[in-house]
Amino acid sequence: MRINGAQPNKIINLYNGNKKVTDKASVKSNKDSIEISSLGKSLSSISTEDSFGNSSEKVDRIKKEISQGTYKADSKLTANKMIDIMKKRGI
Repeated sequence: MRINGAQPNKIINLYNGNKKVTDKASVKSNKDSIEISSLGKSLSSISTEDSFGNSSEKVDRIKKEISQGTYKADSKLTANKMIDIMKKRGI
């Protein structure tokens, strides 16, 4: 069967030409890359040593206050933290 206007050699040449272009485009570098999100960047500014270095002392102090009945929770701070958590979760 012969289709008028379509020459097999031209089609093969077009295919081979297109194949070369896609082969060049598919060549990728072998380098690894990493992207850090904005949240990750903001977390990197928090030092674990500064924030949690004395947490065991703080926990011991709070346990002692609770056992003695002298612990006073800051209700405004507690309410603000609860509201922040609810806003982040979309509640």
